[in-house]
Amino acid sequence: MRRVALGVVAAALVVLVLGFTLINTERGQNLLLEKGAQAASSVAPPIADGLHVFVCGSAAPIPAPGRAQACIAVITPDHFLVVDTGSGSVNNIGLERLPVERLDGVFLTHFHSDHIVDLPTLNVISWASGHDGPLRVYGPPGVEEVVAGFNQAMGLDRRYRTSHHGEDYLPAESGVMLAVEQAPDSERVLGELRITSFAADHSPVEPAVSYRVDYKGRSVVITGDTVVTDSLRAHVATADLLLTDALSLPIVAALHEAVSSAGNRQLEKILVDIQEYHAPARDIVELARSSDTTTVALYHLVPGPRNVVMEQVFKRGFNDNMVLTHDGMWFHLPAGSTEVEIED
Repeated sequence: MRRVALGVVAAALVVLVLGFTLINTERGQNLLLEKGAQAASSVAPPIADGLHVFVCGSAAPIPAPGRAQACIAVITPDHFLVVDTGSGSVNNIGLERLPVERLDGVFLTHFHSDHIVDLPTLNVISWASGHDGPLRVYGPPGVEEVVAGFNQAMGLDRRYRTSHHGEDYLPAESGVMLAVEQAPDSERVLGELRITSFAADHSPVEPAVSYRVDYKGRSVVITGDTVVTDSLRAHVATADLLLTDALSLPIVAALHEAVSSAGNRQLEKILVDIQEYHAPARDIVELARSSDTTTVALYHLVPGPRNVVMEQVFKRGFNDNMVLTHDGMWFHLPAGSTEVEIED
């Protein structure tokens, strides 16, 4: 027994010495850099047939550690789209090595800052990754104004990059985003992928839309910002997965009391107003009960939980088919199945 213990200690010491040598010597650092670069540049494994949904942003504008603002990515073997691009979300897309070079388009639900500000960043990384032609940005009326503004703001950036790397590698015209306006209630088909846009209720913000994505019998609804409506209920009733914004009334009430006591009238007003146009978590619980075959996942959390206590408050009354998301979470919906596999 003593010999075994000594052997374990000796092995541990060898590992520590090797680790120290690798990290703290130039030769070791170069070796680790080489291995890391090879891993980062390796070809991603094939994507299994089905719908794959990635949470690239789970928070609202109120800062929350480890949470980017609203963003959901949807991937199939042949298609890749992103719904909204809130602040910090594109960093998560890059860290996950999602295939931005084949991005079919960005679908915006509405034009609040926490749903659009990373749009030019996503455009630059897809352009630099070899995206074929301009990135298409789909959305309700107003999308042309938003895209035109970002294109103008990034004009110098495009000129610098094309001048530095050359027209053959970064053609200037491919760096200019293309706005595609569509009616709030509309449908777009990309191969076997169908993206249905339907009106959301984010009043006084108008227009605002939600999206339903269907592929080979699997489906996901992504709300953006809305309260629960009859239209949302109808689309969720036959969906496999719902990703919806949610507001915690108890947390917002506590924040409101705190800022009111501190005399911050600006935040006091905002914390009252936001309760009017986000779905309270209790309404999502009721929706989940009425659609018990649908996996219901809360994202765009208002406010984003900062600790386990806030997470538990959001989860009050949760059903078995409900999930509180975090950045980096995956939902896999295999074709020819009814399963929704959750990968933390």
